Amino acid sequence: MADDLKTSAQREMAEQQKAMREMGPYMSLGIQLVVTILAFFGLGYWLDNTYHSGSLWRAVCTSFGAFSSLVYFVVTVMRLSKLEEKQAASKKETKDG
Repeated sequence: MADDLKTSAQREMAEQQKAMREMGPYMSLGIQLVVTILAFFGLGYWLDNTYHSGSLWRAVCTSFGAFSSLVYFVVTVMRLSKLEEKQAASKKETKDG
């Protein structure tokens, strides 16, 4: 009985670890998106204060940060989905073969 509980707990732990490994890249994308935009906003803020240019550099840098982080987000999601499709296809071939 104790061995059954131990193996059940180990299986559950292994399933949780697998799920976290699979979700990890997606979980960090949102944080990375926000940090990139805020970093470029900070750069624009500093440039505006240094060169007394109103809010020109804030707008330019924030727009560039938003655009570049969104492009990276989309490219990464597409790459990860292709990787998952390849893994699913290889698992299917292994089961069928």
